[in-house]
Amino acid sequence: MQRQPISEPVPLPLHIAWRTVAGAWRIVRNPPVVFGGLTFGVATLAFAVMGADAVRALSDATQPQAQAVELPAAPSPSISWADERKAFAEKKSMAFGLRHAVAHEFAGWILEAATRQQLSPELLASVVLAESSFRKNVRSKVGAFGPAQVRVDYWHSFCGGDLHDPAENIYCGAQILATFQDACGGIECALRYYNIGPRNANRTRWLPAGARYIAKIDDGLAQLEGVVL
Repeated sequence: MQRQPISEPVPLPLHIAWRTVAGAWRIVRNPPVVFGGLTFGVATLAFAVMGADAVRALSDATQPQAQAVELPAAPSPSISWADERKAFAEKKSMAFGLRHAVAHEFAGWILEAATRQQLSPELLASVVLAESSFRKNVRSKVGAFGPAQVRVDYWHSFCGGDLHDPAENIYCGAQILATFQDACGGIECALRYYNIGPRNANRTRWLPAGARYIAKIDDGLAQLEGVVL
């Protein structure tokens, strides 16, 4: 299924219709939530919140009731798509030493793909850095192509679109990474799957390669986090 283009400055919609082709487990996504260093499923976290509300209600019933005072809602900050793209381009340019034209071109593709697939744009940018160093037409010896190094022959039926187009290539890479995250339940195992494949992810001889790839992604993330605009 091909992605729908984003119009500016309307917020990006979630792109989830394609997930039905991957099986019943792809219909409802339930990513882990990190809270206070611990990881909870969404259902677990919701149960905990409801339990806290029940305890609070019981405590409130035994205390004198104070009259609530309505305060005006604080204005919510907003940023236009153009400004968000410009800021992210500047961040990538400073972190990775990219020419501004390249950083700006890739910023829109990465922001769109990351937002629609519920991934961190910094994570996806780090994947593109590790895979291709932001080169559009690079091809590996095993046939992986483009900025996200996607095997066109293998992934075309899953992603659709023209995977030789850099925007579609990055979007397909984001789809694959999000699918792997759903399948294995975490981003580190998803990155290993992306790099060495699910079949090799737990084989002893491939573990060092997976660890090196995760270290590359962490390094890219650290470079981005070090940039203060």
